[in-house]
Amino acid sequence: MNGFEDYIKELLSERGINEDDKKDLEFEMKDHLLLLKNEYLDKGLSEKDAIKLSIKGFGESNFIGNSIKNNLPSHNKFIDFSSKERMNCLLEMFLIYFVFKFLGNVEQNAYSNSMISYVIMTIPVVCASFIFINKKLKDEKNKIKNLVLCNILFFILEKIIMAGYGIFRFIILDKISATIHIINSTKSLYLFDWRYITMFLLGTLFSIILTKLLGNKLLKGIKNTYNYSVKSTVIFIMSVLLILLYLLTLNMVPYSLALITDGIQNITGFHIMSINGNLLFTIINGKFIIPNIGLLILIMLFIRLIIRVRKKGLKSIL
Repeated sequence: MNGFEDYIKELLSERGINEDDKKDLEFEMKDHLLLLKNEYLDKGLSEKDAIKLSIKGFGESNFIGNSIKNNLPSHNKFIDFSSKERMNCLLEMFLIYFVFKFLGNVEQNAYSNSMISYVIMTIPVVCASFIFINKKLKDEKNKIKNLVLCNILFFILEKIIMAGYGIFRFIILDKISATIHIINSTKSLYLFDWRYITMFLLGTLFSIILTKLLGNKLLKGIKNTYNYSVKSTVIFIMSVLLILLYLLTLNMVPYSLALITDGIQNITGFHIMSINGNLLFTIINGKFIIPNIGLLILIMLFIRLIIRVRKKGLKSIL
């Protein structure tokens, strides 16, 4: 039986097929292979030869695996999310959030006094959860349930993370003496700004209404191409965030640069005279070289993807 199990595992693994479909496929394929095996046994073949010929008759693993993946009746979609899929959704929302935070810093808060800044900080994040959930789920009620749950979780976690960052920033800069400073800082981080909160709630409500009205039609024909593991998602997001931090530290945003360098000097006593570099590495004080670790991780992930495509075929990720 191990021959069948190894073959089925090879056939279904690393193709991004969701766990619900994978369990059904494993049962159906094992049942079909057993029927083939019994036919060969009835013809007088040994069990070993029967297993080998059954697998050969079923087909080459990559060809069959990709064909099954691309012709799933469910379009590789879930009925409902497990905690793993919700975690992936939240991670993607935070990736979008921090990317737009970074872009806002690059723009030097050019729109800080207008509603544009609140739209930029909320709508892309809400859209991320909306697309993720509608693309991966096929049940309308579960879409709405997960939209509400993921957006609430993001809202709470964002407050906790950014409040922690605000307090940490004041500790680093030795400005923790007055509580009012922390409150003002958290306002600048959109934590207690009613316009930011209102925009986020309105965006969430609109995405729920849109899913309710168009749930059976919206993104229905679009396949859920690949289900990445939480580990892969975390590594990818970490690489992007490290790249953003590297660019901030290098020379793109003077305020952020001063914040980071002042913090390092206050903690370590190491005086930073100059920071120069390029996309690959940064040189501090003309002596110390710091590589762009995030870019290196991203390149490693890309190489891993190429290896997977060469092994399983391009259709395995589409």
